[in-house]
Amino acid sequence: MSEANQDSGTEPVHSGRVLELLERITADRTAMLKLAKAVFGVPGAPMYPLDLLAVGAVKRNLSTARAFRMLVESWNLVCARSLLRIHIDTGLRFSAAWLVTDPHDFAMRVLRGERIDKLTDKDGKYLRDAYLVETRSRECPWLPDVYKNLSGYVHFSGQHIHASVEWVGTEDRTVGFAITDEDRNLPDSSWTEILDCFREATALLGHYLHGYVVTKSLSPEQLDEARRLWAKET
Repeated sequence: MSEANQDSGTEPVHSGRVLELLERITADRTAMLKLAKAVFGVPGAPMYPLDLLAVGAVKRNLSTARAFRMLVESWNLVCARSLLRIHIDTGLRFSAAWLVTDPHDFAMRVLRGERIDKLTDKDGKYLRDAYLVETRSRECPWLPDVYKNLSGYVHFSGQHIHASVEWVGTEDRTVGFAITDEDRNLPDSSWTEILDCFREATALLGHYLHGYVVTKSLSPEQLDEARRLWAKET
């Protein structure tokens, strides 16, 4: 068992690919702000309950993205994985508004403090996380496995024990543990994978925000036709 030397005098540097993905997360922030402005429309445009749910989702997205970047830059993969789970939750639960009979009523109930997992979709199914993951897995094939693995980082579990393992001796069956607040011993692929997943989760929220912006621009007749086509596809 060892404790990492915090005074080594040399600061590790992430790979060029990791730094590139961090910059893309910053660019995603700009795109998310643009979407938020589009949701509200021109000055004086009417505001709807789902607008409030959207702005709450965007706010959480931006705050999470900033903290996530700081965690990656400080080599804290354990907490970055926990935060990724929260980040996925934002897009996932916002998308629940597309599963209910009345999205604006849904938004108001959430605003009043009702738990989303206690509400039901148009078929009477509870909007629990597992159901939302299953529902969105067709458009996000990566979601079920990633969500399941990350849940172990939100609650204290065996994942945290595995994260502390520094090396395993194949011949003498010994195990080394690193008691440190940094995860410098992990391969570059661990960092690029979590960054890619983070951007995918941002894209999930962006997809539904963009859909809402388009929906708000439709006439009542166009909206009825869009609903008819959507019901036929699903």
